[in-house]
Amino acid sequence: MKGEFLGDSYDAVKRMWREMLADWAPLYAEPRFFPKKDEFRQKFTRLTGIQMLTGNPPSAYSILNDPDTGIKLPGKQNQKVGGAHVTIAFIADQLRTKGARCVITFDQSVHRSHSLSPEDQRNAKMRRLAEDGFQSFYYSSHAPFLFAVANKEALEEVRMLLVNAGIPSDRLENPR
Repeated sequence: MKGEFLGDSYDAVKRMWREMLADWAPLYAEPRFFPKKDEFRQKFTRLTGIQMLTGNPPSAYSILNDPDTGIKLPGKQNQKVGGAHVTIAFIADQLRTKGARCVITFDQSVHRSHSLSPEDQRNAKMRRLAEDGFQSFYYSSHAPFLFAVANKEALEEVRMLLVNAGIPSDRLENPR
């Protein structure tokens, strides 16, 4: 996350995710996507209520990935990885970590020179996760987020948390 974007409307959505998941699996931010300045991380935590994932998390927790633009389209080599993009393999590795129930990744990434539509690109990412045995859906909005979980039970639980909190179910895009 770039410092100049702190306080934008996406941060309000991140705070909302924290509140919705608090009792199910508290949300922590993956620190690699934040400048290493403690002051910036403290400002992010104050604004969103989301602590950095350090040390020993609780026995059940969720992870927020907040890369600059989003998730790299599987099989595309010309998208940056690291601060700008995250890979599906990175998300899958996070889900394999003990106690991780859900990984939420900001994904405003659209490969512009690709023949797939933005929706088809999101589906390609969800299908790639499914190949690794994971379940997922997108919160589809001006601030799109990929929700990834280890199994169908967790998928239904997190979907119901969102829907019961008032998120319209038609905003939750399933893989096709």
